[in-house]
Amino acid sequence: MRFLALGAVFLSLALAQTTCQVQMTPPDYKELPVYMPQISLQVSPSALTQRGSFTVSASTTYPSATAWVRVRWGGGQLALKDVNWGTPGYSPPLQGPNGSQWVQGCPRVSTSTRELDDRDNGRHTFYAEALVYWREQWANFYCKTQQYEYYAHHQVYPTYTAPSYCTEQPNTRYWRVRSQVVSTSQTAYAYISWEQRAGMSYDTALQEFADRITEDHKRATASMVAYAYAKEINDPVKSALAKAAQGYFYDCNWLGICNRADPAGEIKILTDVPSILSGLLATGRLCGGFITFCFGARNSRGADIGPKVEIKTFLMVKGWRHDYLLLDRLIPRKYYDPADREYPGVPEEERNQVLQSCRLYKDTQEGRRCLALVETPTGIVPTLKALLMIDPMFQRGRQYP
Repeated sequence: MRFLALGAVFLSLALAQTTCQVQMTPPDYKELPVYMPQISLQVSPSALTQRGSFTVSASTTYPSATAWVRVRWGGGQLALKDVNWGTPGYSPPLQGPNGSQWVQGCPRVSTSTRELDDRDNGRHTFYAEALVYWREQWANFYCKTQQYEYYAHHQVYPTYTAPSYCTEQPNTRYWRVRSQVVSTSQTAYAYISWEQRAGMSYDTALQEFADRITEDHKRATASMVAYAYAKEINDPVKSALAKAAQGYFYDCNWLGICNRADPAGEIKILTDVPSILSGLLATGRLCGGFITFCFGARNSRGADIGPKVEIKTFLMVKGWRHDYLLLDRLIPRKYYDPADREYPGVPEEERNQVLQSCRLYKDTQEGRRCLALVETPTGIVPTLKALLMIDPMFQRGRQYP
């Protein structure tokens, strides 16, 4: 029974590194299940839309046969890059003691990530592992074929593994302890609006969004599309859209060989102020090089739909991995400026409701400019385009160019 002695040695080593005491009483080992325990992993919430943390919990189907359970963050797929443990400049959402990747517990574990914000938007993967024990019943068999006769050990419970030409020997059954590390994984998503980030301002958010459009376009190229329903599109966002509409070459080496960002597949602007379209629209193709070649198709157009737009800017951009929604609206002074003659005439409840919904803002002569900027899973922009009837309204309006 040398295998039992070796099993005891390995068991003692495993227990020395954990706080779990898995009871195993020979010869029957009744404390152990007859099937390998399984591990389950729960990540809550499955989608994070507010600044906050994921709760990660793991346990097995047989706690008394579990030596340890541990969980870790397995990396994220963000809008512009993949991040794993050790990515420069990115802090892992989940860390164990002394900077370890794993958070370990016994016989179960429950922990939380650090607080996530919009810089963590994307898909996150979590892993769980557990060292579990179980028992199997084996017996000695006499096996006889046309060429050979021999004795062998085969499992008889919970599954029977002996070939048909083998005969079980009487009174040879025994229990064997087995162990294995079982694992599982689960994904969760973070889509937190940008205005929830601490220290974010109206101008900073617009600049970051413009930078995101430019960087995302280098990956999305022709698959990027954008639709705006607006009275105005201001810089730096307008410049970023114009750059995506025209396409460009970048990071050229000394031989003149460049990377290429083809024009966005489609950009449509619905407005009642056609002057905002200046410099934004582009048709034709992207051409360049010492020996000129042309690439991509520019399809950036506008339509004057008359005085029907009631909001400042509603912009939808389909990016490489994420979609982006930007809402820039104007709150009249009567809601926030006591010097306005209509200020007392607005019910306090209505005033509070309007102002509390505005986290990123900038006061101007026109009123308070209120910004909301969110990322969503890729695919919502085409749906919103259909719901807002962008194409029918575009066809009815006066088109540019």
